[in-house]
Amino acid sequence: MKYNKTKYPNIFTYETKKGKRYYVRRKFKLHGKQTEASASGLKTLAEARQALAEIENKIAMGDYDPRKNMTVDDYWQIYSDNRIKTGRWAPDTIANKDTQYRHCFQKRFGNIRLKEIERLDYEEHITQLLKKYARVSVVQANGIFEAMINDAVVNGYLDKNPILKIYIGENETKPKNKQISLEEFREWDKCAKKVLSQYNYVMVRLTYFGLRRSEVVGIKFSSLELVDTRFKILLDESRTYRRPNGNGMKTKTSRRYVVVDEETSALLKTAINTSNEIAKKAGRILSKSDFLFLDAGERVRKDAGKPVACSRIFTNFKKVNRNCDIHATPHMMRHFFATQGQIAGVPIEHMAAVLGHSTAYMTQKYTHIQDEVASNVTDSFLRAIKLLFLFFKNPLKTPLKQGTVSYTKNLFFMI
Repeated sequence: MKYNKTKYPNIFTYETKKGKRYYVRRKFKLHGKQTEASASGLKTLAEARQALAEIENKIAMGDYDPRKNMTVDDYWQIYSDNRIKTGRWAPDTIANKDTQYRHCFQKRFGNIRLKEIERLDYEEHITQLLKKYARVSVVQANGIFEAMINDAVVNGYLDKNPILKIYIGENETKPKNKQISLEEFREWDKCAKKVLSQYNYVMVRLTYFGLRRSEVVGIKFSSLELVDTRFKILLDESRTYRRPNGNGMKTKTSRRYVVVDEETSALLKTAINTSNEIAKKAGRILSKSDFLFLDAGERVRKDAGKPVACSRIFTNFKKVNRNCDIHATPHMMRHFFATQGQIAGVPIEHMAAVLGHSTAYMTQKYTHIQDEVASNVTDSFLRAIKLLFLFFKNPLKTPLKQGTVSYTKNLFFMI
């Protein structure tokens, strides 16, 4: 089609069966590359000049920049994919964060453009979330969304973060209870020993040492090393319903060693024998690369000899909970382990390493020291005073075992 110039730059005419029409073409550079915007089928010069003015305005506003017109949903996909590709998020992590994004933000913000997010509107949305969820959950969800917007700014999709340091108010919705006291733990464990088989009980018992449920079902024969009378367990594999065959840990820092007590070690020896018997009945010979805990096939015979379902730990916990007045979860046991470790005087950095946390900050959120230590500190202090009084009065007759008392800034505390 032949376009004819007019006396107006960027406006052309062309002939059609219905008569003369106007065509607008405006060339410009975008990120260093030549591009153009156009409009055609315009019947009058006035329409053409109006169309050109609109194109000029869009160029000035950056409306032709695809990065400036990215929707929140589009950028969330880019953001999360990049986190996986660079190894910053494991598959389980993205699943968790994606769930929070979908539940808290997608319906309200998913289809709008990043640059259309307004601070007051977002604050109102946060207020609505506080009516549904505990404040700690809203803070966590906001952190995920804010991090995505910060990333968009860094990568040139936004000029600034409109929701930076947003105010999150208080609410009366209480967070889920993740705490179990020492007395409750003892009662729950006593019940677990009664209602579970020894094979299932040792799976539950391993969560007492801070293992995630995915890590328990991910233990392989090669993970176990008997040192004297205690097992040293290398945690370098985990299984979830998204990764039923393993292939990695939740995070890079999750890889670690855990040493269990003698009672658990004895149970693990029995579990090893049981697993070998299960495999033998299923016509298999286990190797070092096999997972430790196997399905005996009580419900579905074809499952016999295969690794236990990733849900087995939860199933075991549910069975105990039905027979006990105390409700517990595997994650609560991690909190319990962290809290008791802090009470015992274990440095927070050491606890972080044992729990597989990348920073001590996460470990601090796992502990419930304020609720646990009040009576413990008093009792320990009184015991320390009494023992030290006897020691200083007659040091030769008062036995003080190594590691019983620690000295810090002239104060003695029982560990």
